[in-house]
Amino acid sequence: MREEAVSKKFEAVTIPKWGIEMTHGRLVEWRFSEGQTVNAGDELVDIETDKIVNSFEARVSGTLATILVPEGEELPVGTLIGVIALGEYREDELAQYIASQSGCSSLEGRNGNQHDSDAKVDSSESIGLPSSIKIAPALRRKLESAGVDPTTIIGSGPGGRIVKEDVDRAVMVASTSLSDEHAVADRVQPIGRGLSASQKRVAESLSRAQATIPIYFLRRRVSMRQAVTYVSDTSIEGGATLTAVMVKAVARALSEHQSLNIQFDGDVVTPIDTANVGVAVARYDGAVSAPVTAGADCLDFCAMVDQLRAQIERARAGRLTDSDMAAAAITLSNLGMFGVDDFTAMVTPPQVMALSVGQITQQPLWDETSAAFMPEPMLTLTLSADHRVINGAEGA
Repeated sequence: MREEAVSKKFEAVTIPKWGIEMTHGRLVEWRFSEGQTVNAGDELVDIETDKIVNSFEARVSGTLATILVPEGEELPVGTLIGVIALGEYREDELAQYIASQSGCSSLEGRNGNQHDSDAKVDSSESIGLPSSIKIAPALRRKLESAGVDPTTIIGSGPGGRIVKEDVDRAVMVASTSLSDEHAVADRVQPIGRGLSASQKRVAESLSRAQATIPIYFLRRRVSMRQAVTYVSDTSIEGGATLTAVMVKAVARALSEHQSLNIQFDGDVVTPIDTANVGVAVARYDGAVSAPVTAGADCLDFCAMVDQLRAQIERARAGRLTDSDMAAAAITLSNLGMFGVDDFTAMVTPPQVMALSVGQITQQPLWDETSAAFMPEPMLTLTLSADHRVINGAEGA
C-alpha cells in the first residue's frame, strides 16, 4: 500500500513513441525547470526523432519535481527522463518513486510508456554525496563534466534542492574562471563524438538503400540562362535563389509526369496527390535533413521562396515539424555553391528519386544563328532513381 500511495503522488515523464519506426529520442530542450508549476497540455520538453522535433505535452498538472536527463542526450523510447509531482511530497518519496520506475519494464499509468531499466535513482547515497545534497543525476553529471563540486553549490529549489538554474550558473562561473591557457589545453584533449539521432537514422537508411535498392543515374547538361535572368529580375526581400527555381521546376515536372510522383516501401507503391519536393539541408550539428515544400507547383513563387527559406533555417537548427515532412517522391540536393560540378545523391526510401545539382559554369554552346560557339551558363543535373519502380525511359 505504501508504494501505491507514493505512486499516486507522481507522474512519470518518459521518451514517448511517435511512430512505429521510432526507437530513440534526443532531448532538445526542457521548457520548464525543476520546481516550476506545469499545467496539463503545456509543452514540457522538445524531443527529436530521426526527422523532426516534437513537443511532448504534460499529461497532468503539478510541479516538475526532477529532471533526470539533460538536454542533448539520446535515449531509448520509454526511458524515464523526469517526474511531475501532483501535490506536496517528500524527497524520500520522490526517490522511492524513481526507484520503483527504474525497476520495472513498463509503467501501468496514464502515459503507458515503457521505462528504461537504467534510469537512475535520485538519492544522495546512491551517487556518493552527503545526504544533505539533493540533486538529480543528470545535473550531477553536468557538474562533473564541468569540474564543479556539487557540495559547493547552494540549491535554490524546494528543500535546498540543486536545480537546473543553479547548475547552469555554476558551470558558467567555472568556465569563465578558467584562464585562456587552461581552456585551450582542455579543448585539445582528443575525444570521440557519437552520431546524433538524425545521423544514425540517416546512416541506417542509406546503408540499407545502398545494399538493397538498384539505383541508376541519368545525367544531363542544361542551360541556366533563363533561370539566372529570372532570379536577377525577380524582386523578393532577401533575394530569390536558383535552388528555389529548381524546386519550382521539379514540382512542375512531377505534375506533368504523375506516374513518377510516388513512394515505394518495398512492397506497395503509393501515389502522391500533390507535387511535393524535398530539399537536402546540412544542419548545424553535421546531420542532413530534407524539409518538403508541399504543392510547390501551385504556390506563388515569392510565397514559395519565403516558405523554403523558413524551412531551410528550421532544418539547419534541427527544428523541423510535421508540416515540413509531407510525403515526397524526390529530394533535390544542390552542391553547386560549393564548386561541385556534378555528383550522385542517394535515394532515401520510401522516396524513389533524388536530383543532384552542380555549379553553373560558362561552357561553349553551338549557336545556329551565328554559326559559332557561344558562352552559355550551364550546369549538370544527375537524377538518381529506384529501378524497381522507375525504368530508364521514365527517368529520362
